[in-house]
Amino acid sequence: MFTRSQLMKFCTSIFTSFGMDDEKANDTSDILIEADMMGHSTHGVRLLPLYIKDIEMGNMKISGEEDVLKDLGSSITIDGKQLPGIWLTKKSLKLASERAKKHGTATVLIRNSHHNGALAAYMLPIVKKGLIGIIKSSVPSTATVAPYGGVKALLSPNPMALAYPTNNNPVIIDISASITTNNMIADKISKKEMFDFNCLLTSDGTPTNDPFEVQNKNGTVMPVGGLEYGHKGFGLALGIEALSQGLSGSGRSKKPKSMNLSTFVQVIDPEAFSGLEAFKDEMTFLSQQCLNNEPIDKNKRVRMPGEKALSRRDKSVKNGISLNQDVINTLEKLGEKFKINL
Repeated sequence: MFTRSQLMKFCTSIFTSFGMDDEKANDTSDILIEADMMGHSTHGVRLLPLYIKDIEMGNMKISGEEDVLKDLGSSITIDGKQLPGIWLTKKSLKLASERAKKHGTATVLIRNSHHNGALAAYMLPIVKKGLIGIIKSSVPSTATVAPYGGVKALLSPNPMALAYPTNNNPVIIDISASITTNNMIADKISKKEMFDFNCLLTSDGTPTNDPFEVQNKNGTVMPVGGLEYGHKGFGLALGIEALSQGLSGSGRSKKPKSMNLSTFVQVIDPEAFSGLEAFKDEMTFLSQQCLNNEPIDKNKRVRMPGEKALSRRDKSVKNGISLNQDVINTLEKLGEKFKINL
């Protein structure tokens, strides 16, 4: 088990050893660790060596500021200039939260951003302020998902998160337009494991559970809905790319080569509408109706989105953060390389 402060010290020391600004190092480390605390281990500190590799290759910039391309008060568009995507996303959420208090809603579009990790990991500070947070991301430099009915990869998994407060636990929705994600595929490959079900397609469109089909043989990831109802995931993916790539003006037509995200960030202040208390009362009532719904399996009650992640986070705060042994081995090797103790 590791404490949050222990992992923060290790990760930030690694980043700052390259000359990364302190704020960028702290923000990036914070969200990677938060992901592990919430159980999103595929997007946790296991990504540290991948980020380091991109820094060494010049694909992630470690210092400097973003360019503000347009600022109309409630809508802002920025060029991230390949700076750390986590830092850019946290900064945009902070700005959108401040602007939402003034305008009711505020939207920030980020283009040319490096990877931004697990979207759910950003949400607790937003809902604790009584706000609604929305993040939608796509990667115009990546293609692993084919449009429904096709066999050639064209889209990225396209995650989105939406979180809102209630009178009890907040609801944190974190989903993607594809059945699984690229990081989950990478995790399976590193462990030499197959998926438990067919969520992928071979290059000729045959269902498979083999992640190596995607990595090595031009296979693709199924959109949400699979073979029967994949038009739903396809439609969701198009919507996310429209809001992230289309609105930011940076999409697949630009043909970026390295990790390059387009991200839609929006914050809504319920006070600007029916009021925060009315909002929380309605959503609390709905949550209770869901939780009280008779389950199919008597041993598996209905669970609200984010409930399990928040429970894991509470346990991580009390008992420490658990990491996979392979991840620990990787971090220890990084520590030896950079002479930083884990």
